[in-house]
Amino acid sequence: MSQETLSTAAAVGTFLVIAATAIAAVIQLRHLRAQNQLTGLLTVLARVEDSNFNAWVDAAREMLKTKLLDQQYRLDVQHGTMDRTDNPWLNLGNSYDWVGSLVKHGLIPADTFLDVYSYRLLRAWEIVEDVVAISRRDQGPGIWENFEYLVVLARQWQAKHPDGVYPKNKPRLVIQDKFLSLDSARF
Repeated sequence: MSQETLSTAAAVGTFLVIAATAIAAVIQLRHLRAQNQLTGLLTVLARVEDSNFNAWVDAAREMLKTKLLDQQYRLDVQHGTMDRTDNPWLNLGNSYDWVGSLVKHGLIPADTFLDVYSYRLLRAWEIVEDVVAISRRDQGPGIWENFEYLVVLARQWQAKHPDGVYPKNKPRLVIQDKFLSLDSARF
């Protein structure tokens, strides 16, 4: 074999090794990204399923029903001077804003999150929407913009999947409402 043939064979061999290494690296990066997304999603799910989170939803609903009737409270919210300690609507909004940032930057997959939480997310926004509007009077549209982003995604999700996302090729359970006749008898 000539020197040129050996040199060409070595170059081709080197290229094949580098190409195989690059392909392996890309595959490994994909697996790493999927693992990071799963870890992020599990962290978010743990936070949203925490009993404190559910208590914030209930407490925020009750608190804002009465507090927003008070003009001074609305002014405090507008200026950002309201009491931030043990504030359920603030905790709720900040938590969803944090999740929205993770979704927006692709750290957790939007479809996976929305599949489970789109309905709850929309109900939470209904609770705090007035507070968002009041806060933004002085503080601008950046207040809870990641929460808002999630709400937009959730509305799109609900419009795209009005009947849910149950697999079409799988049978559904027959669920009987045993209380329907009792409930309809009241009206």
